[in-house]
Amino acid sequence: DLIEAAEQYQHFFNIHMLAPFLINQALSKLLKGPGNDPADIIHITDINVENPTPRFDIYGTTKAGLHNLTLVSAKKLAPQIKVNSVAPGPVLFTESHTQEARQKMLSETPLAREGGAEPVYLAIKSLLENPFITGATIPVDGGRRLSKA
Repeated sequence: DLIEAAEQYQHFFNIHMLAPFLINQALSKLLKGPGNDPADIIHITDINVENPTPRFDIYGTTKAGLHNLTLVSAKKLAPQIKVNSVAPGPVLFTESHTQEARQKMLSETPLAREGGAEPVYLAIKSLLENPFITGATIPVDGGRRLSKA
């Protein structure tokens, strides 16, 4: 129903958009990079922000808002702070994923496997170690976004 959808939208908006915005604003003056390099903010978005799944419209639109917050913050906070994002895809299955759902996701993923947490860590590490990337999103999805119709 509409009231339930509005409550869910408010919930995801608070988590995906409002909280990161407030954290960025509150802490941006305190962040200092190493030496002369900028500090870092890294958001966790989603591979579906550019190719949304209608079934997850509320979740997806608020993650897309976070993607936009990454871009505007990269402009606003430069040159003292780099702002980037990592967009995971099928990284870790949960107990709620049926075997059928897992197989479907893997069949839609060119690298055909569950990624695990380490690739997300490596993407974050690469953004932290590179002082000349801002406003970028690194997809960590085994190529799944390429097969989404």
